[in-house]
Amino acid sequence: MYNKNMLTPRLNCIVNYVNSSETTADIGTDHAYVPIELINSGRAKRVIASDIKPGPLKIAKSHIEKRGLSDRIETRLGSGLSVLAPGEADYIIIAGMGGELICDILKENTETARLSRLVIQPMNGQYELRRYLIENGFTIEREDIENEAHRVYNFIIAKNGRSEEFDNDIDYHLPPYLYSHPKFPLLFDKKRREFKKIINGLERADICDGKRLNYYRECLVKTEEIRNAL
Repeated sequence: MYNKNMLTPRLNCIVNYVNSSETTADIGTDHAYVPIELINSGRAKRVIASDIKPGPLKIAKSHIEKRGLSDRIETRLGSGLSVLAPGEADYIIIAGMGGELICDILKENTETARLSRLVIQPMNGQYELRRYLIENGFTIEREDIENEAHRVYNFIIAKNGRSEEFDNDIDYHLPPYLYSHPKFPLLFDKKRREFKKIINGLERADICDGKRLNYYRECLVKTEEIRNAL
């Protein structure tokens, strides 16, 4: 059964970015811990909890019923934002998925995405996600960094609106507005390890993609320049 202690730092961070919501949608809700806390904390009056798989949605529904919140949290089975009507939710949470999958979800229902504030927590592919948002008419209002044990997470708050593109490609990996974040060193170390792992894999490959190898070597050099400048 759900209790607030089940909320990890990652999930707590997601909850804290929803404020005074009439209706929030949690896409890929899993166990519905976030929707339940949104209601209990008063951050949302109503929540739509969706999942593409019947199994997790059944578990979510069970947790919701046990908390007596079935009248305020509605479960819906379906893919991405297809479960929503445009403008139905003032906040849309898309968390715990890969960045490229999140891009696909936004592409498939762009109108719906544009009419809500987006609370996004990508598990990977942050570079691709930032580039997609900025190049496709969304503005990144802010970002946050949280960690659980050895894992480091990015949180992106975005809405419809024009954003200036970054001057340098490395900024899509490590945005300058995060340099002053107290947990930026954790993100920096994560990206540095990521670049090194990719480089090592490319160097050991039977057929090396020289262009990709040079790109990530340059990224690694740029990360060192960032560290030296801070």
